[in-house]
Amino acid sequence: MSVISIREAQDLSAFAEHTLQRLTIASARMDGAQDEPAAERAWLGAAVERVTAGLESTRRALAEASELPEFSGNRKLQIEALSNALADAVEAVFDAIVANVSGNGPLIEALFPHQRLDVLRRPGAAAKSFWLELERRSESAYVRRLCGDPCYEFLPPRLEAAKDAERQLREAGSPRAMPAGKEAKLRERVSVAAAHLEVALCQARALSEAVFAAEPALLAELGLDSRPKRRTLRAEPAKLSAS
Repeated sequence: MSVISIREAQDLSAFAEHTLQRLTIASARMDGAQDEPAAERAWLGAAVERVTAGLESTRRALAEASELPEFSGNRKLQIEALSNALADAVEAVFDAIVANVSGNGPLIEALFPHQRLDVLRRPGAAAKSFWLELERRSESAYVRRLCGDPCYEFLPPRLEAAKDAERQLREAGSPRAMPAGKEAKLRERVSVAAAHLEVALCQARALSEAVFAAEPALLAELGLDSRPKRRTLRAEPAKLSAS
């Protein structure tokens, strides 16, 4: 069995999702048939079951392997999303104070003297510095006293939500070191799961060809005759022998 890379497994998963959509459309076509071909309908059902099982297994393997270097691009997107979530949480604190107290009172001054909240949406030193200052100010005696005041009951849950958002961002930006050998095991699990998915897709295509054997044009129209494309590795340049 050939080794399937992380990227190829992701491509297979995307292809499987499209295949399931096409099989759903094909099943709807069968539902509209007057002669009710029970056997062919069962074949399509078997194709859906096999692809669904293979896709779920591959998705699980990919999720478990999310700490691998191959997912660095995904982690960057995740950090951007979490940065926005933190900014939203901090803005919720600010907006709640404005709505419930005042936009220029002492509480705003105590927590947001500069009010440059947009810096949190750009991960980096400035965002980290802003958060550390806000966190320090939220622990001041004045703010803690207000958090215990029933008139400010809106404040503690919003501050806690902001702290939770920052914790998630910090953890995503500091991945834990992976034990030796774990990377290889995770890649192997992905490869095995993706290989089973690849077989399921081949079986689904064969079953679809059997269902529409009398109407090959319809098979092509539904897109069930397509095959997943495997990425080809660039060959190493040939070494010249010494003359």
